[in-house]
Amino acid sequence: MTSVPHAIPIAAVVALALAVASPAVADPGADVAAPAPVTPAPLSAASLAVDPAEAPAILARLVGQRARLVAGRLVIDDIAGEGRPWVGVVERHGAALWLRTDDGPLRLDGPLARPRIAGPGYRAWAIGAVTPAGPATPGAPPTLRLRRVGILARPPARLR
Repeated sequence: MTSVPHAIPIAAVVALALAVASPAVADPGADVAAPAPVTPAPLSAASLAVDPAEAPAILARLVGQRARLVAGRLVIDDIAGEGRPWVGVVERHGAALWLRTDDGPLRLDGPLARPRIAGPGYRAWAIGAVTPAGPATPGAPPTLRLRRVGILARPPARLR
């Protein structure tokens, strides 16, 4: 019988095989950030009036999402499994961007709230967490901290 000078114990091989074959499990003590919270839009803020001529192009941007046309309005029921997005027209107010929905305006916040992504006049959907305006800012709209944003259509030619 020959001896193997660097033999690996069978228990170590079995443990390694189990570790490789087992699905990953997050360590509860690991420093992993939880996904940002999402505030689903009410149905009234998840729709937008669309020109029938634009509808096919807008729906083409939403392939794989749950969206439909109802009486001249685009209704988005779900984006990426995160629920109803806020849908509206982007406006500029000073240095801030707002999303004007049929339910009222939202001030956009976060790294995605930049004119290079969606400028004034763009029709867009947005997903994120909504926080109400504080008492120190009476009349200010709630803030939507963007987690995802998508462009539905460019501004009409008269606004470009």
